[in-house]
Order: sequence, then structure tokens, then C-alpha cells
Amino acid sequence: MVARYTVTTWDEFQNILAAPAHLPRVILDLRRLLYPLELRIGAGIGPITHPPRDPINVYSAGEAFERARQALESLKGRTGRRRRALTEFRTGRQTLDRVMNLVYTLHDTLARNVSEKQWRTINVYMARRRQQAAAKRLEVNKSTVSRNL
Repeated sequence: MVARYTVTTWDEFQNILAAPAHLPRVILDLRRLLYPLELRIGAGIGPITHPPRDPINVYSAGEAFERARQALESLKGRTGRRRRALTEFRTGRQTLDRVMNLVYTLHDTLARNVSEKQWRTINVYMARRRQQAAAKRLEVNKSTVSRNL
């Protein structure tokens, strides 16, 4: 991230990533670290009009912000679906948007079904980077860590 998170309203925050390649890790980190909150994540990819500065919502603008807002509004407006999507991308490239949104609709479906125990295992594993170390920290067998992951 190129700046600190900026809280823009009661329940929203914004940031700018140095590169779109960081987005999958940031989404995973937000989902796992803020569990059990069910976050809606709108990602806009495109140019910004000013260099990033704190607070982001005051000093930055551009297509990336406009697209992120469109993505969030789209997520909020979806009704009638059995399971709402939680993540949406807007890049200005329709085919890329469709592919990314399909992948993250599947990701969101899987993430919704992760139990509290599984999230705890995932968090410890991400910190330790080895199943054996995670098992020791969680005081369970390595096979339990493997099953939970």
C-alpha cells in the first residue's frame, strides 16, 4: 500500500496499492483478519490524478476511485441473488472484469463456508509458514492443520 487506510464514511475505507498484483493478497488478508465481518470489496483499477497522499479520499481522484465506487454500488444494488457477491472489480476492460469477477464470485463462495476454526488455522499458518509450526502453536496434530487448511 502506498498510503495508510483512510476511513471515508461510517463503514468504508480506501487505499491505493502499488500494483494490481498485490490485490489478491490484500483481499485475502482483509477477509481473514477481519473475520467474521462480511466485507464488500470494490476494486477499481486505473489511473489516479494526483500522487497518493494522506488522506487518500481528499487528495486523490481518478478512474481507479470512480471504478471502485461503481463496483461497490453494484455490490450494494444486487438483490434477489441467493448468495451475494462480496467482491467486484472494475478495470475498464469488460472481458477482464468478467473473468476477475467470476473468479472472485467463486472465491467469495468458498470464503463464506470457512469456519472460525479454519480461519484461526489459516491465520496461524500464514504467520508461521509451516504446518508443523502452526500445529505446535495451535496445540493440535499436523494432520489437523492440514485438514483445516
